[in-house]
Amino acid sequence: MNGRKRAAVKASTSIVHVPNQEALVLPCRILQLPRRTIYEILSRLPIKTLFQCRSVCKRFLCFISDPEFAKLQLSKSQVCILIKTLPLQNASKRLQLAHVEANGSTFEVSKLNFTPKSNLPTIDISHMNACNGLLCLVGSEKDYNIYVCNPILGEFITIQPPYKDRQRGSFWGLGYSAMMNQYKVLQSYYPAMESNNRYAMAEIYTIGTGTWRSIGSAPIDTVALPFNAFLNGALHWFPCTPNGSEFIHTFDFDSEKFGTLPPPDHFRETDKKFTNYSRIGVLGGCLFMIYFTNSTRFDIWVMKDYGVKESWIKQFVIENLYPKQGSWDFYEPMVVLNNGEILMLFNNDAVVCYNQKRKNLRGTKFFRTRSQFDATAFTPSLVSLNNVAKGEQISRQSLKFVPYSMYQAYSDLSVSVGYWQCRMQGTKDYDKLCTEEFQDCADCGALLVNPSCSFPAFGVPYGAVTYHANLYARNSENRCTACINRGVAPPKSFLTLWNM
Repeated sequence: MNGRKRAAVKASTSIVHVPNQEALVLPCRILQLPRRTIYEILSRLPIKTLFQCRSVCKRFLCFISDPEFAKLQLSKSQVCILIKTLPLQNASKRLQLAHVEANGSTFEVSKLNFTPKSNLPTIDISHMNACNGLLCLVGSEKDYNIYVCNPILGEFITIQPPYKDRQRGSFWGLGYSAMMNQYKVLQSYYPAMESNNRYAMAEIYTIGTGTWRSIGSAPIDTVALPFNAFLNGALHWFPCTPNGSEFIHTFDFDSEKFGTLPPPDHFRETDKKFTNYSRIGVLGGCLFMIYFTNSTRFDIWVMKDYGVKESWIKQFVIENLYPKQGSWDFYEPMVVLNNGEILMLFNNDAVVCYNQKRKNLRGTKFFRTRSQFDATAFTPSLVSLNNVAKGEQISRQSLKFVPYSMYQAYSDLSVSVGYWQCRMQGTKDYDKLCTEEFQDCADCGALLVNPSCSFPAFGVPYGAVTYHANLYARNSENRCTACINRGVAPPKSFLTLWNM
């Protein structure tokens, strides 16, 4: 290649400085689609990916923060497994969300860790249940508060219990009234010992009102409330009685009344002894219950048409159970995988998988701990307490800065244009995109930081992301010192590591 050709090639690849870089930022093509179409596309993403999409641009943030989108996403949200460790005293406690998919004989697992510093008001939890992606948490004996939180968004409200002293046999449950579009917390309890009242009582708290209301007496022994048992506007549970029960107990949040549902016909009088070892919950959008045939087999019955006794069908038969480890082992179905296998919690010790074709159980190794743990199905959502808990004092967890990048290249202009922004999480101006502290070099795209920026030093993890960028002091030319002094653009370095 002669000198002229080399010079021509060199000239064609040189960086051209365009003064007005903002004029080159063209709209993303996906944003040109109808809003409903965009919502349909985004709502099908896994919750982890969807949460990351909030950081793509301001339009995406507005879309995903829309209450209408939250409803659509909830209807399509993929069922995950929520795991809470039950460690010994003074051991660390964890709450973890795992999305599991089958890939042949192995599992693909995507995990999110929930901590008090970024997602939860407390990890010292004595009770919890879930409704539409919101958790109802009750503190330990030292903490009498009730919390309703969305761990994905890190939002929570604190509800003061109606009494300072915890009542005997108390249980709490979160539910949703579609008729009134309200979330409510139910409390059932026995009055104090010195009271003349020996019957269980119930009170209800409508989120946003700030007050508890008495709704009269409650069925006896309503303390065994399952985590994953909210369906069709009602909570469901088996009462813990020595002789078992002939019915499934319910509480409807529309009418605010207790009721019952009939179990399958095969739930015979002689089989009531298995009630205390059974499980009830939601599987595949239907109410299910376990019916133990003997110590080596149980059936999973599903109510296909809610409230209709004749709609109970025996959908799964689980055979060849593990050898007994105690007086009676328990299994709790959680998720039916895309290959038909069923993930179940076994004795608070392991998550096991049942293959219906081979009729055998196998262990899974995607969650390991030396202590016991509790695991249950959980459907995460982007339902914001800002929209459903108006009137409450909504809190967010510790201040967290999540920097992110949008990078666009235009080959026809032989120039690359990018810009950095930072969102402040955990504050009242959470949804405000802040650009005054950061700006890109107009030539090379390196990050310029306001010298007065009070943010912590970069280069350390910030929960969801780890920041990698060359830092330069921001100046009036909006160009880094390397480009100003040397005229040579340093290598670009962008946010590339997501470590959620």
